[in-house]
Amino acid sequence: MRVLLHLVREKNVSRVAERLEISQQAVSNCLKRMREVFPYELFLRQSAGLQPTDYAYELAAKFEKIIEEVDGIFNSFPFDPVTSDYVFRVIANEYAQLSIIPSLSLLMRERAAGVKLEVIDFNPTQHAKMLAQGEADLVIGFSDYVDSGLVRKTLRRDHYCCVTREGSILYRQIQELGDVSSHPHVDFASGVGNLGSRLDDFLGTQKVSRTVIATLPCYTSLQAFMRVNDTLAFIPSAIAAAGGFQVMDIDMSSLSFNVVVGRHRRALGSAAGDWLARVVEELAAST
Repeated sequence: MRVLLHLVREKNVSRVAERLEISQQAVSNCLKRMREVFPYELFLRQSAGLQPTDYAYELAAKFEKIIEEVDGIFNSFPFDPVTSDYVFRVIANEYAQLSIIPSLSLLMRERAAGVKLEVIDFNPTQHAKMLAQGEADLVIGFSDYVDSGLVRKTLRRDHYCCVTREGSILYRQIQELGDVSSHPHVDFASGVGNLGSRLDDFLGTQKVSRTVIATLPCYTSLQAFMRVNDTLAFIPSAIAAAGGFQVMDIDMSSLSFNVVVGRHRRALGSAAGDWLARVVEELAAST
């Protein structure tokens, strides 16, 4: 089809071969096949080159539309965030729900007032399947738990810190990591929401022990617990920065972890999904 279009325009085999970067013989072979396929003559040979017939002009008009559609396959379907009412579904662990999702929602509304955000709790055994089946657009969580088969990108590197409630007398009593052994602690249930085993290994190497008076299921309940219990806790620094805590002046930067965003290969190239991924990455770069 492309050869016929160029022959109609150029009316010269050698110029068509040069434009398409193929041999003149290849163009001549195409002409031969076209004579076998179509019931009417396409070109008349003249001293100045080829003269397209009326039938060739009609075919060229049809082929031009077909080729335009074929070439358009490589273009993304249009997505206009300003007018869209798309519902984005994001799988997020508790860390992401507390430290990333609020700002992500704000940035999305600034860029696309009509879109909506639906947040789904992270499930280590189901998130990859949900993405593969199109039930969610992307996942945000700890690199340790986000499926390695997804297309992943690191959003940030965070670390743990030691906190107490605002106004606590414990803040003045902690000068170094070893001092935390003298005070009560809150711990968190092991699982995908926290990296407790890594914390235990770190404290073990530092020969620091803890007296744990309560184990909470998640970080969300920590503020309410500390309002009536003067305790210490180790939590990610981004969650501590969300407010309501005093951070001890102890260097724990070595106890770090990566937060990643993951997408399934089936969703790559989706205009809406690509837009959301760019917004997430832009937010991560600015924080």
